[in-house]
Amino acid sequence: MSLAFPAVHDMRLEADTREPIALLAPGHCQPAADAAYEDAELLLTSILPDARIEHVGATAVAGAHSRGGVDVCVAVPRGAFDEALGVLVEAGCLQRSQADAADRHAALAMPCAALAVTLHLIETGSGHESLMRVRDALRADAALLGRLNAAKAGAAAQGDAAYAAAKTRFFETWPRR
Repeated sequence: MSLAFPAVHDMRLEADTREPIALLAPGHCQPAADAAYEDAELLLTSILPDARIEHVGATAVAGAHSRGGVDVCVAVPRGAFDEALGVLVEAGCLQRSQADAADRHAALAMPCAALAVTLHLIETGSGHESLMRVRDALRADAALLGRLNAAKAGAAAQGDAAYAAAKTRFFETWPRR
């Protein structure tokens, strides 16, 4: 089983900067992140009733360092991707990126959230379901989570590009560790 991590570092609209990243200690924003996820889940299940909604990313893993944003995976049945993307955009979500390879993925910013909420729209059964497998592996393996936290902390002072590169390297190599 592959635990590949989608390359999410190219999804930011702003240019990369060398300004240090404010990395939050585990649990720092957890109550707000949980509330933002619950709000997103309520909205998403009402407008996309056939979608599977999952909290993914650092705020979904107890003990993970985070930038404070909430990542939500929205898995829709194969063939429903374009319609779901249209529904999300019509609901006010801002499309930030889209990959139209065999395994489709779109990242969207959700409006009116207390914290930044990024939606990862994917098709059920695609390789992007690794978002949930990564979350589950990090929840189950404290040593693995510790290595990810160290990689993030080591790169945060160097800015967005270095932070994204460190996370990408980690997720490209961690199944072999």
